Amino acid sequence: MNGFLPGTTTCFFCGRSTGGLGLELHYANGAASCEFTAREAFQGYAGMLHGGIITGILDEVMFWTVFMQTKKICATWKIEVEFQRPVVCGKIYRASGHLLPKANNGDYLASGSIEDESGKSCAIGNASFRMMRGVNIEALMEYLDFRDVPLEIRTLIQTMKA
Repeated sequence: MNGFLPGTTTCFFCGRSTGGLGLELHYANGAASCEFTAREAFQGYAGMLHGGIITGILDEVMFWTVFMQTKKICATWKIEVEFQRPVVCGKIYRASGHLLPKANNGDYLASGSIEDESGKSCAIGNASFRMMRGVNIEALMEYLDFRDVPLEIRTLIQTMKA
């Protein structure tokens, strides 16, 4: 299954109309990914994307990877990021997430990376995700924007069980 993933209408990172990043996430080969241009509006040090934004992008691709692979609604429990190179404003980058073997305590583990156009690693992250209590797919559906999402992915999400 491959294709465009829905954004969440209220999310700074994947919401198309929030004034945030509006990341266009794709799902292919078991991983969520996106390309993005580091915008000056979100810089920390002059000319470099803020570390919190970098962390959020990694969290986003890891979340969607966990969600699509496990079909569980999870929230980030812990996240660790290693900043390897500056993410320079005005340049294009690729972020991707990968599901790792499940932890002993039942958490879902994921890794993520941001690479520049030449494939050099700029940031890597590792996170653990825990199932959210009291949140079901019906509640989440209210906030998902399915524009441009292929029928196969839309149907998969709509038929998930909490």
